[in-house]
Amino acid sequence: MAGVLTARFDLPADARTAGRARRLVAELLAAWHRPETVEIAMLLVSEVVTNAVRFVGDRGALGLTVALDVDRIRIAVDDGSSMRPALRQVGEDDESGRGMHLVAALALQWGVVDLKDEQGPGKQVWFDLPRQPDPPRQEGSLEATCGT
Repeated sequence: MAGVLTARFDLPADARTAGRARRLVAELLAAWHRPETVEIAMLLVSEVVTNAVRFVGDRGALGLTVALDVDRIRIAVDDGSSMRPALRQVGEDDESGRGMHLVAALALQWGVVDLKDEQGPGKQVWFDLPRQPDPPRQEGSLEATCGT
């Protein structure tokens, strides 16, 4: 599988969106033959989407983009909030605040990009996961015969 594959989904900013985003990412990565990244991708997309819903509320939609590149898988979430996620100190008894620590620990890298459009400010939070090498093709398979 050469080149870049990209999928984008527009999702409502509501309480069910994190679960929906997890399912979309899992199904997409399975279709792209990337089962080794599904569990970590589901965990991290859940954290990033939950943050976005928390700060955007019901003011609009979220954009979820998944891109399979030569050496990485990039997952990005766009929202209409200018509040940027940060790694903050979390106390032992705190009930929240650990999500971006998980992203920082499990992703190859992550970041935030400011977005500007006609509807106002927003941001995109993204993270990269490693892409494992493509599995070897089996002789006689359709992929090996067609060269895809």
